[in-house]
Amino acid sequence: MARGLVIGICWTLLWSIFVAGDFQLQNVICESFDNAITNFSRCEMKFIRRGVAAFYMVWKLYNVPIKSVDINVALYKKSNGYRPFLFNQTLDFCYYMRNPRAHPLIYMMHKVFMQASNINHSCPYDHDLIINEFIYKKNDLKDLPIPNGDYMIRVKVAFDKEYRTSIKIYAKRTD
Repeated sequence: MARGLVIGICWTLLWSIFVAGDFQLQNVICESFDNAITNFSRCEMKFIRRGVAAFYMVWKLYNVPIKSVDINVALYKKSNGYRPFLFNQTLDFCYYMRNPRAHPLIYMMHKVFMQASNINHSCPYDHDLIINEFIYKKNDLKDLPIPNGDYMIRVKVAFDKEYRTSIKIYAKRTD
């Protein structure tokens, strides 16, 4: 009961704060913990023009079909290194893809790159996961209530309850 109340209050505060600003993608690091199960054949940020970068990822899955996927999404802010900031959430990705609006903060970030990827359906996954030329569009995350600064979004992915990969996306928020 208390946890639900705290979550409700946090969401009310989050949505009541409006921070104007924009994100610039700066770097991405993809790491596979077990190359026999999964690997990245491509994971890069290409700079298209000043202030605009495109993200490309080809994520090879070797033990398909994958029927159980859990993800941990955390936001870090740079302050003498990257420190936890605002949220750190673990969820069943298969359930999330069937009911994306059940996790509004994750959905807000996921819908930004959904059109540039084939990570847009529920389990099972029996193919490589691809993000092709994702370019952040101004104001896609305008309602994300965070101040200016350097950030890292870390996504850890578990198959069958064991973490297999980590993807770190670095971005800067400016007015």
